[in-house]
This record gives sequence, C-alpha cells and structure tokens, in this order.
Amino acid sequence: MARSSASVRWPLRGGRGGWGRREGCGRRGGWGDARRKRRMDGFTLLEWVLAMPLGLLIVMAAIAIYLAGIRLWRVQAERYDVTERAIFALTQLTRAVGMAGYRNWDPMEGAIWPPGQGAATRDWPSLRASAECAGTLDTCPRRGWRGSSLLEVQFHGAGLSEGNGAVHNCAGLRAKASGRLDDRHLSVFYVDKGEDGMPSLYCRYGERQTKTVDLHPAQVLVSGVEAMYLRLGYRAEGTGHMRWAAPIKSLYRKPPYPPLGVGGWENVAAVAFSLVLRGAPRSGGKPRAVQVVEVFDEASGGRESKRLGNAGDVHLHVFNAVAYRRNDGGVGEEAQWLASSW
Repeated sequence: MARSSASVRWPLRGGRGGWGRREGCGRRGGWGDARRKRRMDGFTLLEWVLAMPLGLLIVMAAIAIYLAGIRLWRVQAERYDVTERAIFALTQLTRAVGMAGYRNWDPMEGAIWPPGQGAATRDWPSLRASAECAGTLDTCPRRGWRGSSLLEVQFHGAGLSEGNGAVHNCAGLRAKASGRLDDRHLSVFYVDKGEDGMPSLYCRYGERQTKTVDLHPAQVLVSGVEAMYLRLGYRAEGTGHMRWAAPIKSLYRKPPYPPLGVGGWENVAAVAFSLVLRGAPRSGGKPRAVQVVEVFDEASGGRESKRLGNAGDVHLHVFNAVAYRRNDGGVGEEAQWLASSW
C-alpha cells in the first residue's frame, strides 16, 4: 500500500475556532516544546544534592568566624583587665619605694634638728622587707599567700591640718605633718587570701610614734594578685654594680634582718617586684594542677621560677618592675647610692 502524503488537520487548543495543520511527524514545535520548557523550570535533584552541602559549609564557616571573633574579644578583654590591674599595683609600689625615707624639714610644720642630733640622724629604717610574711613586719603573724613577701616603707607627711597632698599613703589618703619630731607614716604591702577565697594585694597604713604604731585595718588594693615576690638591690661600696638579694624570712615573731651583704636597710637602693596575677579561667584546666612561672630574669639577679599548686584552672600572668629609692632617710648621712649626693 502506498503511503499517503496528505496533511492532517487538528483542532486548535484553547477553545479557539478553526483548524490547525500538522505536517509530518518529524517536525518539532507545538506541544513538545511547551512540555520541555515546563520541565526546565526549578532545580533538579542533582542540583539540590550539590547546593545543600555547599550552603551548609558556607553557614558553618560564617559561624566559626563569628565564634572565633568572640573568643578573640574575650581574650583581649581579659588581658586588658589583667594589664590594668598590674599597672595600678606596680604604680603604687614604685611610688611607695620612691617616697620611702622622705623627711619633712619645713620649719613651718616641724622642728629642724641639726645634723647628727635627735631625729636628724638615721634612727629608723625607711624601707624594710620580709619573705613569706603577711600582716605586719614587726610580728609577721601569718605566712604570705604562695610565700609572698611583705614590703614596709616609712616617711614623713607634708602639710599641717589635712595635709597638702604632696605625700600620700598606700590607701591614697593625704599624709599630713603633725609638727612633732617623730612624724612618721607607715605603708605596708602584702598578698593574702580574703574571706571570699580571692588572693589580693593588701594595704595597711598608719602613724608610728617612737616604738608604737597605729595601723588601720587592711584593705584590698588590687584583687586577683596571686603572689608578690621581692628582690632588694644594693651597690657594693655605694657606687659599684647593682647586686640583688632576696629578703630574709622573719623568725620568732621578730622583725627581719637585712640580707647578708647589704650592710643595712638604708643601703637598699632599689626594689625589684614580681607580681603574679590571675587571669581568665582555663578551659579544661584541672584545679589541683601545678603551674611553674618564671618570676625573675637575668636583669634582676638571675632567673627564678616558682611552683604554684592548685592553680591549674586559671591563667597566670607575671609582671615585673624595678623601683629606685630617691630619699636616703637622713640628714648629714647621705647615702652614696643616692644620685643627688654624688
């Protein structure tokens, strides 16, 4: 049978009248193209399989960057807080060492003795220190936290009545001049553990009259100070190379003696401080673990490290400073190490 070549007429879609013509089965167009276009709209399953993991990775990376920024901010904030506390503590300590031995010779505020007589002689130590001590230096009633040292400085006040503000004690209060021959003020620094369990740098201040002293109750100067260690600097024959010695521990509730070789408290020309401050808690740290920290280096007489037990759950930061004395503590007996007397 011969194949017919006549065209077939089909009714048009959409309800419109008339007839359409479709010639041959091999020509494309009409319904086939419309169906293919509808299939191309949206995502295929393969595209979804590839896009979901990639999107999840992008979200996870953004979250990781955000959390890293938060952790970095916390570390910087913690270091800033520790540094601020250390700067304040070292500023107070160096100021106290510089004020040690100051004597008020203003005739309007007190009597002036001729050199070598009465209060004009070096009859009281301007600066004293003890190892492993807290409270007071005269009796040392308890051991300093972590074996911390104690520093005591004595000085005169300035300004009658309420003081003129030129001299302050460790609490930041004005040290006034009383006009008496023995017009000494006292500032004591040590580290102890408070009732809340937080070790801190404490301050005690008062007035000393001959052999009696009126000390006020201790108050926190800087919180979070784990330990304070000292070294005393002195010069051989007054002008030689600076040598360093650790303070001696007081025994039998008596004031300590100067270290061997120093030659007396007034020969101490400088004090090296090492403060160990608490930082942020350590993630995963064990509270009973031991930390070893270096408290002194070669610049202050050689390296020295301390083992601090039960400190594994916090970060520890060490800060060092050297304070130099400016007053020799006497008239007519100028210390050779004092720059103004060279």
